[in-house]
Amino acid sequence: MIYLNLIFEDDLSEMVLTRLLSYFDTKYSVNVAYNGRGFGYLKTNIKGFNQASLITPHLMLTDLDNYPCLPSLINDWVTFQMNPNFIFRIAVREVESWLLADIEGLSNFLLVASANFPLNPEHEPDPKKTLIQLVKKSRKRRIREDIVPVNANATIGPNYNGCLMEFVFNVWDVERAIPRSKSLEKAYYRLDKFVG
Repeated sequence: MIYLNLIFEDDLSEMVLTRLLSYFDTKYSVNVAYNGRGFGYLKTNIKGFNQASLITPHLMLTDLDNYPCLPSLINDWVTFQMNPNFIFRIAVREVESWLLADIEGLSNFLLVASANFPLNPEHEPDPKKTLIQLVKKSRKRRIREDIVPVNANATIGPNYNGCLMEFVFNVWDVERAIPRSKSLEKAYYRLDKFVG
């Protein structure tokens, strides 16, 4: 068994990583989890996590967000030699695109017709906004109330992470999502081949 330390931006990303690791049966166990509450903590401490991975492997997930491409984020963040035990993955553009990639699962969870979903979620400029627009069409009132912002000052609903974490834990299928998400596919195969 490989003991991993996880580093991520928020609770939803932690659940996504946990679910992703579950696809490898007993290969991985989470040792310590670091919630950065945004990308700033990850960017500031990435060099230290890379050094710490000499002792314990580390898996870091961040969103591409407003960077124009993967190399631009990597060049900005990684100014050092990457340790082989440091697994650095980037969701294009946000971890929500990985959820949107499971059209069948999310369609059933939201009760929104699959025809409304983008076929290439990584091409969406704002996957979170795309997801919220889909939720507005949901026939499930509880999900709409959880995810859709309640006023102009809010960007997400009051139980956004909780509701989507429920989806990830109970419904999200990584194997269904992989064909529509290159960054998820790369994360999956990196973990599949990793030997620690």
